[in-house]
Amino acid sequence: MGCPGWLRGSRFKAVTKSGRYLLFYDAETADAYESDVYYARLRSPTEMSRAIFPKFRDTWRTVCTVERRLGDGIAAAVLTLRLGANDPVPFEALAALAPARLDLLQGHKSVGQAHTTEKDLRPAPDRQIERAIVAFFWSVEDAEKARAAHAPSAEVFALRHTVSKSDLGQ
Repeated sequence: MGCPGWLRGSRFKAVTKSGRYLLFYDAETADAYESDVYYARLRSPTEMSRAIFPKFRDTWRTVCTVERRLGDGIAAAVLTLRLGANDPVPFEALAALAPARLDLLQGHKSVGQAHTTEKDLRPAPDRQIERAIVAFFWSVEDAEKARAAHAPSAEVFALRHTVSKSDLGQ
């Protein structure tokens, strides 16, 4: 969170799939993921990172920009749906359920992808998304209902913690 342009970082744990996590970061612009400060951290991971990253499996890491947003903030649960470029987008159907925030995201394959020590620690290269829906709901139950009704291939995660720039006195 101490990188220029970073606003908030949140960690979620999958509700139904054991060992799955979502790390979600908000930044002022996609350029925040190209800063020298950011890359310096990735090139010099902490001892904890060096212990954890080799255990990562099936990683998806993509810097995205917001195509469309409704609401703001983070809530107790998040529904994530990876989309191809031409896949139908259930934005309106999910918006009708009054989530705390709903984002349609566009992935950028070349942003934030420089070679780093952190990448070397993971057993396989990161995969990337083309587009995604990320819907923050007030409860896991609400997110599960949304998944069942409008996005059966989506995954639901429960919030573990979130830290914003202001939490760190920045």
